[in-house]
Amino acid sequence: MQVSMSSQSPTAVDRRPPDQPHSCVVCQRRKVKCERKYPCANCVKHGALCEFRTPAPPRRRKRQSPDPDVLAKLKRCEDLLQGYGVKLDPPEHDRALHIPPRETTPLSRAKSEASTATKHGHAPSHDPPEHAQRKKNQPESTTYMAVSEETKHLEELLEGSDEEPRKPGPGLLQKAYDKFQGDGSGLLFGSADSGDLKELHPPAITIFRLWQTYFTSVYPLTMIFHAPTVQQQILDATSDLDNISESMEALMFAIYYGAVMALNPEECEAMFGLPQPFMMNRYLLATQQALRAAKLLKSLDIMVLQALVILLIASRHAIDPRSLWIHSGTAVRLGQRIGLHRDGTSLGLPPFEIEIRRRLWWQIVVQDTRLAELSGAGTSLLSGPFDTHLPRNINDADLKPEMGQIPQDHAGTTDMTFCMTRYEIANFLKSSNTDFFFFDGAWAKPDGALATLVEKDKAIDELENRLEEKYLKHCSDPNMTLHFLTKIFTRTAIYRMRLVAHHPRHLPDKGASMPPEEKDYLCRLNLNMLENDNIAHSNKSADKFAWYLNAYFQFPAFIYLISELRHRTRGELADRGWAAVNQAFQYRIQFITKRKDSPLFQATSALALKAWQARQIDAAVHREPEPEPPLYILTLRSYFGEPPHKGRKSSHGGSGYLQTPADSLPDSHTVDRFEQIQDDARPVADSVSGPSGDLESNPTKWSPVDWSYWDELIQNWEPQAADGNQQFDFGESISFSGQ
Repeated sequence: MQVSMSSQSPTAVDRRPPDQPHSCVVCQRRKVKCERKYPCANCVKHGALCEFRTPAPPRRRKRQSPDPDVLAKLKRCEDLLQGYGVKLDPPEHDRALHIPPRETTPLSRAKSEASTATKHGHAPSHDPPEHAQRKKNQPESTTYMAVSEETKHLEELLEGSDEEPRKPGPGLLQKAYDKFQGDGSGLLFGSADSGDLKELHPPAITIFRLWQTYFTSVYPLTMIFHAPTVQQQILDATSDLDNISESMEALMFAIYYGAVMALNPEECEAMFGLPQPFMMNRYLLATQQALRAAKLLKSLDIMVLQALVILLIASRHAIDPRSLWIHSGTAVRLGQRIGLHRDGTSLGLPPFEIEIRRRLWWQIVVQDTRLAELSGAGTSLLSGPFDTHLPRNINDADLKPEMGQIPQDHAGTTDMTFCMTRYEIANFLKSSNTDFFFFDGAWAKPDGALATLVEKDKAIDELENRLEEKYLKHCSDPNMTLHFLTKIFTRTAIYRMRLVAHHPRHLPDKGASMPPEEKDYLCRLNLNMLENDNIAHSNKSADKFAWYLNAYFQFPAFIYLISELRHRTRGELADRGWAAVNQAFQYRIQFITKRKDSPLFQATSALALKAWQARQIDAAVHREPEPEPPLYILTLRSYFGEPPHKGRKSSHGGSGYLQTPADSLPDSHTVDRFEQIQDDARPVADSVSGPSGDLESNPTKWSPVDWSYWDELIQNWEPQAADGNQQFDFGESISFSGQ
């Protein structure tokens, strides 16, 4: 039966004001939506009496007195903060607050708790996740732990009554400390930019192309993260650029920057329609701004550190290594604050995270060591204490974030093989620091070494055999460019170690009394290093890694060989030497055309011209035709105004090995030639071939080289950008580790 408005009693109407905002009694009881009209549709439908009543006022909660435990902990936190220089104005009621006396001071108790936490390397199981992560990331920070131990319980008590779940993020202390002190990243990257980073992202299709470039040209030589995971993160971020995290945005811009660096100018122009210098500068500034936004100097996010490491790697072509080494120190300190210098197994971290941390830390180690020796520094990161294990020789496909244990090393080549050979050599230098080589940033101090030359050769032989058995013998596929480069760089590093051990600079007479056999051996070492570098450049499939090849030119071998050619004027080694020097020049024209005014270029040019003059004199003495000057010598003569020699043409278009164009060596020949020259680098005692017998053919008296003079020239070499192209920097080439 429907109830009409006329059938309702007047009293019911009076109890329902027209503007009453509440539901009727029946709808409240049945917990259904009410129209709040008299009568409501629900009551009319069910024939019920529609009645509205004003709800009872909410019950006042009894105000509880302050919890003495909370106040006591708050007081202890204030004492700790005041002890570290933070000025606080206590509320009035704190003056009358009575806190029971304690047997120990707050600071001593906090330090004791921090010491216990540090000893175990990870937080107790009852810690909140973010607090446990901070403790794992900072296993040695007693000051931080002293305050955080106190604030941890305070946060739990203050937030224990919240009805909403606690959102992940910085704790109470971290938020307060961030407001108390600035980020400080402006010290490195200047003042913050107010521009919108979103506008600097390229279109989605270009993002994928840049990622593919980075993945194929940069990632195989660095391996500082897990590519499948990062690729998925980039895909997700690209679909919603408005909501990506600050750390992910920094990593994306760093990848853009690294990818543009790896492109050649023509590829960059085709991709963006803009010159490469413009695009590199654009993404450099964007990466710096993104790192500032991610609070680089305060962040504990490993993704932010990965972005910084990529930025440093991609900037090597344009920044003075002495300056870049200082910035590398920032990466080292950030890694230490995160705890990368401690192996993740001791911190109780998941296996996937352990492996990624190892990859990142050892890349930082190798990079910092390289920059330290280029800067002429007396120490490097290899001299410091850290216990992080080497990464595993495994593929990215073997790693999964949810895995329960790290896979075992593969017996063969993997995605990590190139990087693993570098890390094995660095680990060898670190472990040999006190036994043989006294590593000091320049690889060795032989004048203070306790080991004999025989012992050093034996140690290097053992390393070479281990690398050959574990990695190089499996790099047998000639179609795999990375296999080829792994063998090139690893064996060149071994040659470099032998050169350091045998170098005449360590002898009292600088090599004047060195036996001919030893001189031949050193000449072959330097010749093989330079030829290996030329072979790597002649392989067209390695063009995508040109940015890396250019950064590791063996300039000491170049200088040594030119110096040796002043006295070695004929024979097989002399012919090979001039061919290698000329081809190295053709691969690095920038050295001639962009830095003519540098003392290093002028000194090297004078040495080369004297060496070629000695070769001409030797031909005249033996009544032989004058040798045709190579392109290198002709170019030097044109720069210094020296006319061509009488009776000889100045054209360099003739045939012969000295005039071989830089790109004329077919790729199919590079591997065979590389294998042919490796046997020349065995120690003298094991060498099959004896002395070449051509040292005394030059009438000029043999004189030692002042290597300290060349060291000073190299260390003062300052790279500069070459009209936007990737500037090759000879100053980045004196790596005694070959890495």
